[in-house]
Amino acid sequence: MNKKSISVTEMRRLLGIGKTDSYWLVKKGYFETVIIAGKMRVMVDSFEKWYDNQLHYKKVDGTPPGKNWTGITFSVREAADSLGVSDSSIYELIKKKMFRTAKVGQATRIYKDSFEEWYQSQTHYIKADVHKEVID
Repeated sequence: MNKKSISVTEMRRLLGIGKTDSYWLVKKGYFETVIIAGKMRVMVDSFEKWYDNQLHYKKVDGTPPGKNWTGITFSVREAADSLGVSDSSIYELIKKKMFRTAKVGQATRIYKDSFEEWYQSQTHYIKADVHKEVID
């Protein structure tokens, strides 16, 4: 039996967060809620949609968040690691608008296609894996 809704307490346990945080998420309207028999319920489909579009909260079962973002974007750390540079170097490139970015919550994400286009058009940076192959 697949549930269509879960209690706020169940949602809180799924995310491993406290009561205040769980009701803050509800109050922000991040997912659809209904009142059934005087109790607030979170609609599972809207919860899962929210979970796939955010990167901050993580389920206690280990299911990674943000699957709608991780396939098409890099974190600043991932981009920095791929070039073998510091995060601040990537933030400088972002400030110069070298590639398209998106804000996901508090995190800045870099679109993979935009990053690859930029990488192919420049000659200053060499990806860390390519650099390693040249050295070996």
